[in-house]
Amino acid sequence: MDWKSSPHLQTFKLFALFVAVCLASFYLISSVLLPVLISITLYALFEPATLYLVRHKVNHSLSILIVLLFLVLTSLIAVGFALPALFDQVAVLQSKLPQIAQQLERFLTHYGEVISAEIGTDLDVSELTVTALTQFSSLGQSILINATNRVLDIVIIFILVPFLTYYLLKDFQRVRNNLMNWLPNSSFELGWVIYHNVTAQLKAYTRGVMLQSLIMAAVCAAGFTLIGLDIPLLLGCITGILNLVPYIGPIISMLIAALVGAAMTPFDPTLIYLGALVIVVAQIVDNVVVIPAVIANAVNLHPVQVILGIIIFGSLFGTLGVILAIPGIAAGKIVYNNLFADIQNASLKTGA
Repeated sequence: MDWKSSPHLQTFKLFALFVAVCLASFYLISSVLLPVLISITLYALFEPATLYLVRHKVNHSLSILIVLLFLVLTSLIAVGFALPALFDQVAVLQSKLPQIAQQLERFLTHYGEVISAEIGTDLDVSELTVTALTQFSSLGQSILINATNRVLDIVIIFILVPFLTYYLLKDFQRVRNNLMNWLPNSSFELGWVIYHNVTAQLKAYTRGVMLQSLIMAAVCAAGFTLIGLDIPLLLGCITGILNLVPYIGPIISMLIAALVGAAMTPFDPTLIYLGALVIVVAQIVDNVVVIPAVIANAVNLHPVQVILGIIIFGSLFGTLGVILAIPGIAAGKIVYNNLFADIQNASLKTGA
């Protein structure tokens, strides 16, 4: 068989075209990418509730309005009760950043002296960390100030997301069917197979990972409260969000908890270990209970694929890319495998 007509090469060409179209689409909607992604996530979460109401003889538009009304009321309750507390804790964290840097410097200097005494070599940790800690403090303050000053962007997202979610719930299937009709007859069945496989996996993953992050945030917030760590609600929310990033997220969460514990007065190194222990326990609960019950079989990816995907997606799309890495790779894997199977079957039939 000519290498130019091999199934692998043909699949690679089609898959490269598919990836290029996806990247171009993300670039075109980059200015509204966040509200679009939030709306798609909400669509995946609330579509079953809408379909349930429709099956029970409730008008489709009314079903959507009922679901969105529930979403808006829940959001208002969260804003009314949780957001002020979160803003207060962000302000506390912002005021503590210089103290966190100082305490961490003292902590590293102390253990640097201990290690130097053990190995018999002068290890001056303080000089190596002063510049990095200074940059960390200024960077952390600027991030928190920018996050606080972007309240208008958050309000715009809160306004756009319900409208986008409404129209997704109302018109997505019609728009999807119209797009599918553009496919040539030879690819029509393959297009639907790929669509159903990808959407089924992504919906299962989205619903599972949202529940997973919520459980992680609740467990960590409760644990941080029990050990007496400052700003436990904020730390719990940060841990739940960072849990969306496999392997790297929990490590960053431990560092943040350790820094907050180091800034508390009087300084108690036990809090640093207890903060890390809370996250370890939460990870055990996540891996032993939540993942097998909620996310098992949602994606089937090798850890190397996940890490490389995080690096590549993160470099292309920043923080959102890190979050999108796993579903993006899982979807790409399904598309590639289905394209290859179809091309290989066609090649075998032609050869026969």
